[in-house]
Amino acid sequence: MGAAETLQQDEGVLLATALVDHVAASADLPVLFIKGPAATMMGLREHHVSADVDVLVRPEDLNRMVELLGAKGWLERPSGRAVVREYMHSRTLYHPHWNCDIDVHDRFPGMEAPAGSAFDALWRDRQFLVMAARSVPVPSLPAAVIFQALHSLRAMDDPRHQREYSGLFERVDASLHHDIVDLSVELQATAALKPFLDGLGTTGLLIQQETVSEEWLHRTSVQGVGTAYLVELMDSPWLVKPRVLARAIFPSRQSLRHDDLYLDESISGILRAYVLRWARGLASLPAAARRTRATRRR
Repeated sequence: MGAAETLQQDEGVLLATALVDHVAASADLPVLFIKGPAATMMGLREHHVSADVDVLVRPEDLNRMVELLGAKGWLERPSGRAVVREYMHSRTLYHPHWNCDIDVHDRFPGMEAPAGSAFDALWRDRQFLVMAARSVPVPSLPAAVIFQALHSLRAMDDPRHQREYSGLFERVDASLHHDIVDLSVELQATAALKPFLDGLGTTGLLIQQETVSEEWLHRTSVQGVGTAYLVELMDSPWLVKPRVLARAIFPSRQSLRHDDLYLDESISGILRAYVLRWARGLASLPAAARRTRATRRR
C-alpha cells in the first residue's frame, strides 16, 4: 500500500516538511518553511490542512534544491498559464506516492527587495518549530505575519483568504507593530502591504512608501487561467491576439497536464479535457472581467 493511501493530508505535509529539511541540511542549504503549518502553530490562522509544503531558498540554491528532491523521486509539476513566466517565483514538485506537493520558492511576491537580501533578512531572525519530530527553521513571528498578509492580499476573492486576512488583525498583538513595519521596510514590502498596515494603524510609522510593482498588480489581478489569458489578450498587439486566443481555446498538452497529471492522452481524453477547461473558463469569465477592469482603474 502506497504512502498516499495510508497518510492523512496533514500527516503527509508534516512528514514532507521534515524530509525537505533533512535533504537541505544534508547539502548545507539554508531553507525556511513558510505559511502552512508554521502559521497555524504560531496562532496566525485557524487550523487548515495544507495541500503542500512551502519552502523558501536562496535564489542560487533553487535548482540544487529541486535536483536533490528529484533524487528522492519528486518530479516537477508541469507549469500552467496562471502566471506569465517572467513572474514565476517557485517550482512545484509532486511525488506519485505522496499526497502533497512541495513548492520551492526563491522569492515571495510582494517583497520587492533583491531576493538574496530578503532571504538573508528573514534567515537572520529565524526561529524553530517541531514538525514530525524534527526542529525546522521558520520565519520570525513578524515575518510570518508579513507572509500571511501578502498571501491573503494576493487572492482576496477567495473566502478563506478573506477570513484569514480579517483574522490577522485580531491575532497580531500591538507589541509586534513596530517590528512588522521595520521588517516590511527592509523587505521593501510596504507598498503591497499598505492595506494591511493601514488596518493595523501603523502607516504613520513608515519611513517611505514605495510604489507597488507591476508584478504585484499582475498577481492581484490574475488569479486563474481565464484571467491570465484575458489580461494577455488585452495587452497583446492586434497581430498577436489571434494566437493568444487560439492558445486559450486549445491549450497545449503541458497546460492540460498541469490540471491533470494523469491526463488521458487519447483523442477522447484530450477532447474531454478541453471541454472541462472550456466550462471552467466560461464560468470564471465574469469574475475575470470584473477583476481586470478593477485593476485597470488603479
